[in-house]
Amino acid sequence: MQTVLVVDDNAAVRMVISDFLAYTFEQVKVLQAVDGLQGMTLIKEQQPDLILLDAEMPNMNGYQVAQELRSTMATRQIPIIAISSGAENNPVVAGLRAISDASLPKPFSPDELLQAVNKVCFTRYVTG
Repeated sequence: MQTVLVVDDNAAVRMVISDFLAYTFEQVKVLQAVDGLQGMTLIKEQQPDLILLDAEMPNMNGYQVAQELRSTMATRQIPIIAISSGAENNPVVAGLRAISDASLPKPFSPDELLQAVNKVCFTRYVTG
């Protein structure tokens, strides 16, 4: 079973994304984290197959999480989709988007989310 981790400090955003992914990809287990610190704990415990990561969060921002993931052999290959409403000139947002496999500026549609997920890792489940 594939595992997806949604890391966002906005509970409504986490719930909508999680519900959509669980409904669309029945064979996927969806986990949620409220900030980067909780996200890192879940990543170490669960080794997710995909991470949807907000940029601006308390305790540990998304860029810091992504930097740590990319610098560690065990996690550097996990696909990351940056999800953020932040401005391009914000260094945290720009940094996260630069080292992610895909980026979705908030707000995004279900179709945009599906396209991003398919692009980075789940195409085989949807198309074949």
